[in-house]
Amino acid sequence: MMEQGSIERFMTQVTEQALEVIDLKRQWKEYEEAYASMEETVRKHVLEAKKKEEESDMKHSLETHVMMLALEMQTEEEVAKKHEELKKEVQVKKQELEARENELKKREDELEVKRKSLEVKEKNIEELMRLHDETMKEETTEIEKRNQKQEAEAREIEGKRHSLELKEKELEEREERAKSRKRSRDEDCLTRKKHKHDAKEKETASDEDPEPYCCPDADFNSFNNNTISSFAVGQVWALYDPSDEMPRYYARIRKVLEPKLRVGIRWLESKPVPIACGEFKYGDKTTSSHLMFSHEMHHVRTGKKTVSINPRKGETWALFRDWKQHKRPYGYDFVQIESELDSDHGVGVAYLGRVEGFTSVYELAEQHGLLKMMIPSDEMLRFSHRVPSFKLTGDEKKGVPAGSFELDPAAIPKDCLEPLKVKQERV
Repeated sequence: MMEQGSIERFMTQVTEQALEVIDLKRQWKEYEEAYASMEETVRKHVLEAKKKEEESDMKHSLETHVMMLALEMQTEEEVAKKHEELKKEVQVKKQELEARENELKKREDELEVKRKSLEVKEKNIEELMRLHDETMKEETTEIEKRNQKQEAEAREIEGKRHSLELKEKELEEREERAKSRKRSRDEDCLTRKKHKHDAKEKETASDEDPEPYCCPDADFNSFNNNTISSFAVGQVWALYDPSDEMPRYYARIRKVLEPKLRVGIRWLESKPVPIACGEFKYGDKTTSSHLMFSHEMHHVRTGKKTVSINPRKGETWALFRDWKQHKRPYGYDFVQIESELDSDHGVGVAYLGRVEGFTSVYELAEQHGLLKMMIPSDEMLRFSHRVPSFKLTGDEKKGVPAGSFELDPAAIPKDCLEPLKVKQERV
C-alpha cells in the first residue's frame, strides 16, 4: 500500500513536474515569440532609422553636391571669364612678342651684315698688315743690303772721283752741245751715244765720241719726252743700240742728277744676241746723259734683281725680218700687238704698212701674204724693239687713214722713212 502510495506520489510529483515543464515550455515559447516580435520591431526600427539615416545622408549629399555644383558653375564662369581675359592678354603679349621678334630679327640681320662686313674688313686689314709686314721686311733687308752696297760703292766712287773730275769739263762741253740736238726735217739731227755689249765698255761709253744719226720730225706728234723731269727712280727706259741706232738696250733708273742733267742707271743684261723682250737681270752701274734715252718701258719685277719686259696689247713693235740669222744690216717689219704673251699660243700681232706721203704714218696692211699672225713663245727673238707711236683719228690731215699710227721716226731705220733733206749735226 505504501509502495502504491509512493508510486502515486511519485506519479503525482512526476505529473506536477511534467506540468511545470510544459508550463515552462509554454512560457519559453511565449518568451521566444515575444522576443521574436520584439526583435522584429527593433529590426524594423533599425531599418527605419537606417533608411532615415540614409535618406538624411543622401539629402545632405545632394545638398552638398548641389552646393558644389553651384560653386563649380560659379567658378567655371569666373574661370571662363578669367580665361577669356587671360586669352586676350596672351594675344596682346603674343602680338608684342611677335613685334619684338621681328625687331630683333631685323636687328640680327643688320648685325649679321655688319659682322660679315667687319669680318671682310678684318681679313682685308690682316692681309694688308701681312703684306705690309712682308714688304717692310723685304724693304728693310733690301735697305740694309743697299746700305752695305752703297758704302762699298762710296768707297769705290771716292777712288774714281779724282779721275772723273778730269773728265767732267769735257763731258760738260758735250752736254752743252747735246742740249741743242733736236729731231728736224730741215736742220737738226738726233745723235745717239755708242756703247758696247760687255759691262766694261758700257761703263766707259760716256767717254767715246758719239756717232751722228739724223732723223726727221714726225708730222703730227712730238716724241721728245726724254727731258730730265721725265725720269724717276725705279723706271726702266730704252736706250739706242749703236749697231743700228734702234732703242733696243734697257736700263733701270737709279738716281736723277738734275743739276748735271744726267741719270744714274743700272744696265739690264740679257743674252749676247739682240733681245728686246723676256727676263733681264741687273747689270753694271753708270751715268748717262738724259738725251741718250728713247722712251720708258713697262716692266714687271720677277725677283729682287730681275725684271720681265714683254710686248703689251696696243703697242707697236718692230720685228726682225730675218730673225734667225741676225746679220746686219737688219730688215724690219712693223706690227701692232693684238694680244699679250701666252705661254701656249704666244703673241698675236697685226702687220703695219707705211702710208705714202707722210714721214712715219703706218696702217694695218698685209705683209708677206699675211695680215695677222701668232708669234709662238719660243720665237720671241723675232721682236727687235718697241716703237713709240700715237694712234691717229684721220682728222689730222687729208689722206691720213683713221685708226692708223704715227711711229717715232727715231725708232725707225732710215730706209723706212720718207726721204727728206736734213742736215747732220755732230755732237
